[in-house]
Amino acid sequence: MPRGHGCFVGATYLQLLERTLPPVIKGWEQMGMVRGRDFWIRERPPKKLNIPQPIVGPVTSDHCIFFKNGAVASMVSQDRPGSANGKTVHWIIGDEAKFLDKQKLDNELLMTNRGDDRYFGGIPEFHSLLFCTDMPTTKAAMWILEQDKRMKKQSENLPVDRISALLSIRAEIYQLYDLLVKKPGKRDKILAEIAKRQSQWDAIRANTIYFSEASTLDNIHGFGLKNIAKLRKQLPTFIFRTAILNQRPFLSENAFYPDLDEHHFTDAYDYGYIDSFDFGKGQYEDSRKDADVDKWAPLDVGGDYNSSINPFLVGQARGRKYRVLNEIYVRAPLKLKDAARAFCAYYKHHPTKRVRYFYDHTTIFTNASMEMSFADDFADVLRAAGWEVDMIYLGHTLSPMQRYEMWGRCLTGGDEKFFDVSFNRNNCQYVRVSMQQTQIKQGSRGFEKDKGDERKLELDQRETTHFSDGVDTLLIGAHLVHQFESAEAFDAVFIS
Repeated sequence: MPRGHGCFVGATYLQLLERTLPPVIKGWEQMGMVRGRDFWIRERPPKKLNIPQPIVGPVTSDHCIFFKNGAVASMVSQDRPGSANGKTVHWIIGDEAKFLDKQKLDNELLMTNRGDDRYFGGIPEFHSLLFCTDMPTTKAAMWILEQDKRMKKQSENLPVDRISALLSIRAEIYQLYDLLVKKPGKRDKILAEIAKRQSQWDAIRANTIYFSEASTLDNIHGFGLKNIAKLRKQLPTFIFRTAILNQRPFLSENAFYPDLDEHHFTDAYDYGYIDSFDFGKGQYEDSRKDADVDKWAPLDVGGDYNSSINPFLVGQARGRKYRVLNEIYVRAPLKLKDAARAFCAYYKHHPTKRVRYFYDHTTIFTNASMEMSFADDFADVLRAAGWEVDMIYLGHTLSPMQRYEMWGRCLTGGDEKFFDVSFNRNNCQYVRVSMQQTQIKQGSRGFEKDKGDERKLELDQRETTHFSDGVDTLLIGAHLVHQFESAEAFDAVFIS
């Protein structure tokens, strides 16, 4: 729409910069559009081009894309408060919609999609909404699947289903274009028929809800069989099934972490750092992009140790709240020392080079072929990189029942004896899957974690219980240490 104003919305601004815009721009370029000639990112077109101004445009160009027809697209993110305030837009596109906060979407952004009917009232795309995502996997994102019911309900009192009518007209238009090539002598008549069908199409699709679920296999000619096979090997089964095959998830009824939900995962980007880079030139691969890390406080680390995978979780306490900041891991053939080096690389710029390293009885054994324990091995790499390491031995691992109770209180929140726990959503993807997938089974001494999948080496070990064991160690250590820190810390205690 010439001189129109729309917006791309994402859960985070970094998501828009790194994951949404690059493929969109690639698509524009494949259509023949050129940056600096047909569109401008985070800058206005040169005045000498005499490009018309948007009907209702932004005051600044910082978070906008301008087009040569005078249109503009704002980049709105839910982690930058007020980024949608005062706007009037004519269309909205939301990418990775399963991460959007539905309440914020309704209360802050959708109400800006309003007005200016005198300019675009006859265009079906006017005030349109387009949301794209892979399969929702949390309760908070189930609003997306509810659109399927809304689509079906809209045709209940009509003689013809709206979607079926649209698909039928679209097929007729395709046939007419094919006929245009075969019978050029009837060009005018065919074009008139296409215009008629297009008018019918536009009239029906205005204000129509369309919900579609598609697997990547439906686009195998474009995505490529080799790419799908590669992702099958790289991704955990749960993520592959939901993100690639778009299968609706199976939610366990016997979860070890039943209170874990979407609201425990929040975004935290340091946009003072991110905005210092021009679009496409930022390298956001270390802790400088993280707004939730206290740069002047030590880091807590707890992990799990296996031949197939070595995951470590990083966290910090602030009063009664505990934040799981990051997950760092390596898979075979890489070893424990490689995981330690990965930690040092990610936190290279962290000013406070001090770590509280939590470890239990499973990490202290040695034998003839292994002179150093796992714990000493990990700590030595950090010390060699200039870190001060506080070795904090936890003794024997708490029983499954104690850990289950601890997590229940931490995730429910409001218990004076336990931390309220949250996770960095972008940095904690695999621990999330691991915790969601971990189930309970009956053992000889009561219930326990079902670790059967750890023995099935054909499975992707990132989605088994390893990450959940690592975050258990982290949280146990956090409660042990921080209860003695200062008057600002609360009195955390273990379950007796």
